[in-house]
Amino acid sequence: MRRIGCKAMLLLGSIMVLGGTAQAQYLRSSYFMEGTSARLQLNPGLQPTKGYFNMPIIGSINMSASSNVLGTSDIIDILNSGSDLYSNDKLFDRLKTDNRLNVNLNTDILSFGWYRGKGFWSFNVGLRADFGAALSKDMFSMMRTMNGFSLENIAGTNQNYSLSNQTLNMKAYAEVGLGYSRRITEKLTVGARVKVLLGLARAEMNINQLDLDLEVPNPNYASYQDYSSNGELSPSDWYGAHYNYSADGNVITTLKGGGMTFDNNGMIDDFDLDAGDLGIAGSGFGIDLGASYKVWDNLTVSASILDLGFLKWKESETTVATVSGSENVTITSENYDRYIGGDFLSFERFDFEEGSPEKVKTKTRLYSTLLLAGEYGLLNNKLSVGAMYTARFAEPKTLNELTFSATLRPKNWLNAAISYSPIQASGKSIGLAVKLGPLFVGTDYMFFGSNSKSVNGFLGISFPLGGKPKPFSEL
Repeated sequence: MRRIGCKAMLLLGSIMVLGGTAQAQYLRSSYFMEGTSARLQLNPGLQPTKGYFNMPIIGSINMSASSNVLGTSDIIDILNSGSDLYSNDKLFDRLKTDNRLNVNLNTDILSFGWYRGKGFWSFNVGLRADFGAALSKDMFSMMRTMNGFSLENIAGTNQNYSLSNQTLNMKAYAEVGLGYSRRITEKLTVGARVKVLLGLARAEMNINQLDLDLEVPNPNYASYQDYSSNGELSPSDWYGAHYNYSADGNVITTLKGGGMTFDNNGMIDDFDLDAGDLGIAGSGFGIDLGASYKVWDNLTVSASILDLGFLKWKESETTVATVSGSENVTITSENYDRYIGGDFLSFERFDFEEGSPEKVKTKTRLYSTLLLAGEYGLLNNKLSVGAMYTARFAEPKTLNELTFSATLRPKNWLNAAISYSPIQASGKSIGLAVKLGPLFVGTDYMFFGSNSKSVNGFLGISFPLGGKPKPFSEL
């Protein structure tokens, strides 16, 4: 049997999150840049100065990540740690009691927009991925202690851990969206985007409760000396070690043609993630709503709510493993191979058994975003100053940001913005965005120091399509 470890899954999740280390799903610095199509992702009620056609695949790529604990220099430590990740003291000392991580990745395979009649239409086909984690420092402490189950570290000691509400969740899906915005009055513009969602994959690990007590006797002196010299331990050194646990949790995967497989006893046998078998594993619906209102000639306020919707995953493509109960174990010659060999934090060791998809939720909500903004135009609207508040209702915790920006937009082909976001980056970064002809690049977090906890980046290549908006009097 192939032993699948919780520790391996947590390690993979940590590297996935920090290897890309995202607060907002879209680039906030682009919001007041009227010459870019990227602003429509933040508010479907806005309208660009011209229609557009984004280059397929690389025409609109956005990646962002955020953590309340770890930053860019920690990523370097992780990449350099290799298999010694959990023994990295510098990284471990940075952890807080509650450690939260979020990552988002968006790219449009195809997207374009055009003016038609009294309104502006937009269409996109894109790929989206969200990852979230909430892990306590005690979880990492336990993994450090149990790494290799080394007598050198824990011989002759008692270890006690009580963990709850540890989560990892990931979902990837495709999006087909159609948007429309229209000027209702001279001052008011409203818009909406409806989205059909096609679920590709999801994975969740939920540890509701894990209480663990471990007692390891002192090894005999000769064997310990042998271990110190050649790194090997005799199985008899473990006889008499004792642990007991109480656990409540589950692992859920939804993947067409993949996921967890189980043996004849209902225990996890393998974990198949063959990307070649990817297909539709769920479906759903989403909607974005937005509006802007010109209070005075130079003052405009706007608001939007994004990603109201859900994904319904197929029970037929969902596999579930659950653990509930307790066990007392004393290591003997009969059970040594099961409990000592391999990964201590294995699903097998804690008796994860096949569960029923009917007993877990198959509908997951999208991570919605609320946006409120105000802008004041200067120099015949060639320059503006603005402020924006965003709240992204992600898991495990809502992510808030306040952004102040100044935007220069003398021509449709030339827009530039500088922004300042004090919350996620602790006031130690600025944002920059530039549109020069078809090329648009930007970031909300250009960090002043060496260890930013929030970073993102946007790359777009867009070409003009269709005409300009007509004056309201001609609509």
